[in-house]
Amino acid sequence: MAAENRSTSYDAALAPPAPVLAPGRSCGTCNLCCKVLDIPELGKAAGQWCVHTAPRSGCAVHPDRPQSCRAFFCAWRLDPNLGPEWKPDVSRFVLSEDIGRRAITVTVDPGMPLAWKRELYLSRLKQVSESAFRQDRKVLVSVRGHITVVLPDREIPLGVLEPGEDIAIWREGSTYGARRQRPHLLVPGLTRDRTEVRDVSSGTVPARGPGQEKEAASGSAPAAEDPGFFDSVFRQAFERTAKLLDDSRIDSLQALTRTLEGRNKVLDETAADYAQAAGAECGSGCVSCCYLMVLGTPFEILSIARQILATRTPAEIDALKARLQEVAQIPLDPALRAKAAQPCALLEDGLCSAYEVRPAVCRMMLSQSRAACEACLKGAGGLIPYIDQPSKIAAAMQMGIDYALISRRKLSTEKAELSRALLVALDNYPEALAGWLSGGDPFAGARFVSPRAPANAESVIAAGRRLGLA
Repeated sequence: MAAENRSTSYDAALAPPAPVLAPGRSCGTCNLCCKVLDIPELGKAAGQWCVHTAPRSGCAVHPDRPQSCRAFFCAWRLDPNLGPEWKPDVSRFVLSEDIGRRAITVTVDPGMPLAWKRELYLSRLKQVSESAFRQDRKVLVSVRGHITVVLPDREIPLGVLEPGEDIAIWREGSTYGARRQRPHLLVPGLTRDRTEVRDVSSGTVPARGPGQEKEAASGSAPAAEDPGFFDSVFRQAFERTAKLLDDSRIDSLQALTRTLEGRNKVLDETAADYAQAAGAECGSGCVSCCYLMVLGTPFEILSIARQILATRTPAEIDALKARLQEVAQIPLDPALRAKAAQPCALLEDGLCSAYEVRPAVCRMMLSQSRAACEACLKGAGGLIPYIDQPSKIAAAMQMGIDYALISRRKLSTEKAELSRALLVALDNYPEALAGWLSGGDPFAGARFVSPRAPANAESVIAAGRRLGLA
């Protein structure tokens, strides 16, 4: 797409999709969210009433209410499958989605701190937890910031999480577990005096200020969970990608290719640093993760297809398509994908045949136990000690790139299941590429969307707006 044809107004692209509300439902006199949730714009802490409202009364500043209030809808307003007993003024808690923690959160009225433990709710929450676990999501209960993890077989109180702490959940046999988890590894290119991340477009590390080399070498640089770190990753990824897309000397395809190459270099270096520091046992011939469901961004999928078409014979491509078809027959469900014991169609002779252009999720999958991975593969379940911080860094970087793609080109950023999407791209690559560059989604039929999870574009746009990016 030529630079002169770009629109100079991105309001339509940046407008988040309107939430799909359950028909026939309204807040009415329920305003428990005005008590249990925080309102950053007003400096209101969770657990206390907003100064502009009172129990079962309306908002005194409703026409001018903060954006966080405008954007929020509890699960009862969104999910028609939740009965009237789940309305917050009845249940005495607010059920909502926490995108950052990949969790379904039950924020409880501190005036009735045990409301969620009533049998009517607890048994259902445990059922939801079992389904959420298969999607790498959690069910968390929050009472004045004190967190309890609801698992299919138990509840585990963890207390108040410290800044940057995360929650790890696992299953060993029929038993589930949860613990607090503080990432402790350093990220290359990050220093205390000035937050720096690798240049997404070139893979280089920005120059450090005086004395910072010594600080980084001594191990005193902050961990990646420091406040603002992921915002910095997002921001720089956006700025570098937008700069390439705005460069009139190159076309969109060249800008996107440079962005992907730069991103891959950064991710590979970051993964290597973490693997060495935390003792990852991944290596050549270790293919357990190649039996899992893989999601790729549209341009990742198109890049893989382009390499295949450029390097393989027609007979080899037909054989690959046959293998892709076999994998594509497995339902779009991560648990069923693992149980099927069907390797990725790109796995040939124990090696990834598209290794140089493999998706980000494959680049950042790091395990501290090869034996655990192999045992898990054989039994389609178990406990694997993953090093998860690299994946979080990759996610923040990709969100920044996606925000540039949305704001500068209005491109789809929704991920799709690799096998199904590759079949589409290989069947007619020029049409798939042109369709995507024109704002369409050629892989819509291969999308995997977790229940109640927002679209990727919605999350990306919300993050970009929060950071005040144009």
